[in-house]
Amino acid sequence: MESKNCKFFGPNEGDCHDKSVGTIFFDFVTKNMAIPSEMGELVAYVLLMVISWYAVAFAFRFILSLVKPVLIVLVALFLFRFLRTFEGSEMKDLFVQIASLLMSG
Repeated sequence: MESKNCKFFGPNEGDCHDKSVGTIFFDFVTKNMAIPSEMGELVAYVLLMVISWYAVAFAFRFILSLVKPVLIVLVALFLFRFLRTFEGSEMKDLFVQIASLLMSG
């Protein structure tokens, strides 16, 4: 029974006992499966790249859609906190100083 399996997988009648598992597997694949041409490999790699690019873009957009509302709430909280700490005249002086720094530099 073992010699029939070796005969089936190996290139010679009972030669597979001396080969490694990787060599036997390679022989089996090359004999029993169609090996694609270089153009087929190119098309497969391009399709793999496009699919992975869309997967990465989808994952980024999904994570951004989860984080964006949290960021909006945090900015609103910081803005309200900022507005509560200064009075009207202090706020006016602060904005004038910020504007002068932006225009000078």
